[in-house]
Amino acid sequence: MARKTRLFEVLGLNINGDLPDEKVVEVALKADRANVIIWIGENPLFKDPFYVADLIVDFVSVPIGFGIVSPLRRSCSEIVEQVHSLINRHSNEFLLGIAPGNFRDPKKALEVTVRCLEKLKEKLDIPIFCGCSSPIITAKASKIADGILFNYGYPEFLKWISRFAEREIIKVAFAPALILSSDFEQDLLLACAIVSCSSRKFVEEFGFVKMCKDFAELDFGRLISIRQRGADLFEVDDFKTILKYRDVLLDKFSISGNLSDVKKRVKDLLKICDHVVLGDPFFRDGKAVELLKSIKSQLDCWRG
Repeated sequence: MARKTRLFEVLGLNINGDLPDEKVVEVALKADRANVIIWIGENPLFKDPFYVADLIVDFVSVPIGFGIVSPLRRSCSEIVEQVHSLINRHSNEFLLGIAPGNFRDPKKALEVTVRCLEKLKEKLDIPIFCGCSSPIITAKASKIADGILFNYGYPEFLKWISRFAEREIIKVAFAPALILSSDFEQDLLLACAIVSCSSRKFVEEFGFVKMCKDFAELDFGRLISIRQRGADLFEVDDFKTILKYRDVLLDKFSISGNLSDVKKRVKDLLKICDHVVLGDPFFRDGKAVELLKSIKSQLDCWRG
């Protein structure tokens, strides 16, 4: 396995590159003060994750992870070059997670991802992770990667997907998160809807076929763009479909609720995995970010 890092600080925060640069740095500084690992996401609608890493790297001492970068959007060789560039220019610790993201050909997506994992393990001396939500990629990736970023924040789902790992690996739960009530609840529900249907096997296993059939018709890119403009989604028909499933999305696909609820869910997940990442939109809510230190301190006390 690659050399260990401080991942094993049990808590992480996902920061995405669609806020103003100064705001991204501000949130990163608060995560650093709370001793919370930073994970940067990739999305065609966001700034490039390597740009975001360069933006914050001189301001933080905690490890910086990429969760995730897609080898279908950029070549594996380019990913290696970008990470090498960061390592050569900075003394920070880095973590790299890859996953195919959106794809039309599942077989090709799996093949490209597995080949890239093998190359990354050969070329980079940092912990390598694979983002997984289905049994097949979990089984294959677990033979190669140092760890898995599981797209599940509900204990029962995390136990289920963990069973498909072929060997002991670092297990990370990565889920949409927020302290409620919040002005960012629409963003939370949108994030939950996006991640909820990423595995056909999961959907069938847990009975979400009807919900995911409804979600298959939605234009998520348009909904994200509307929120990026600061507009409300409540009168948008696609979002009304998501609202029909509000309760199940919040309960089963998010780490959310009041501060005590969030602490309890993270604690329950850490009985199953090694690290929990508070996903989008947690980082967007200044009030939530201010509570990172409280969450992390209680987890440190619990873990001893």
